[in-house]
Amino acid sequence: MGLVAVSCLSPALGDDYSSQRWRVRADIGGNIPISPTVSDLGGPVISGGKMALDAGMSLDFGIGFKVTPWFILEGEIGFTYNHIDSIGNWSYPNSSLTQMPIMLNAEFCLPVGRLVPFAGIGGGGVLGSVTFGDYYYYYYSESDGWGNNFVPAAQAYAGLRYEFSNEWSLGISYRFLAVPGYDWDVEWWNNADFSFGVDKMFTHSICITFSGTF
Repeated sequence: MGLVAVSCLSPALGDDYSSQRWRVRADIGGNIPISPTVSDLGGPVISGGKMALDAGMSLDFGIGFKVTPWFILEGEIGFTYNHIDSIGNWSYPNSSLTQMPIMLNAEFCLPVGRLVPFAGIGGGGVLGSVTFGDYYYYYYSESDGWGNNFVPAAQAYAGLRYEFSNEWSLGISYRFLAVPGYDWDVEWWNNADFSFGVDKMFTHSICITFSGTF
C-alpha cells in the first residue's frame, strides 16, 4: 500500500527539533470527484458520456522526515471510495470506484506561534479499482465484475494545523488528486470480460488531519 505523509513542527520547539524529526499522520474526511469522460466501454466511445460518481469518503496515512523546521519529505498512502451512479447511459447496482494513492510528497510550512499553515506537492501512482455489484453470502461478499489499474498521478494540498503540544497537532487540509485516466480490463462473473476506460480524473478532498512527532 504505499507510504505515509508527515508535516513539520514549529521551530519554536527549540531543542525538541533535533530529537523529534519524524512524524506520523492520519487524515479522515470526504471527497468530491469530478466525473470523468468515458473513453472505452467494450470499445472506443465517441459520444463522450460520463462516469457519474457520488461524493464519498477519504482516508489517508503518512510518515515523513523533517529535513528542516519548515520542510519535510514524506511518504503517503491513501484511500478514496465513491459510488458509481452510471456509466454513460448504462448503470449497474452497487458499483463503486476506489482509489489508493501512493505518493512521495514535499511539504513546506510557515509556523506562526502554534498555528502552522502548510502546503505541499506530491507525485507517485494510484491503484484504481472498479467493482460492479456487491452481494453478500453469509460471511463474505462477491462482485459480478471487477478490474484494477495502476497509473501515475500527482497531487497538491494545503491546510492549517494547531500544535496543542510539542508532540501533537490537529488541523484541516484540502487535497487535489489528478490522474491521467484509467483503462480497466473488467473480469465478469461469466467470463465475458470487457474493457472499460475513462479520461483524466480529478478528486477534491477535505479532511481532518491529526499528527504526532517523535
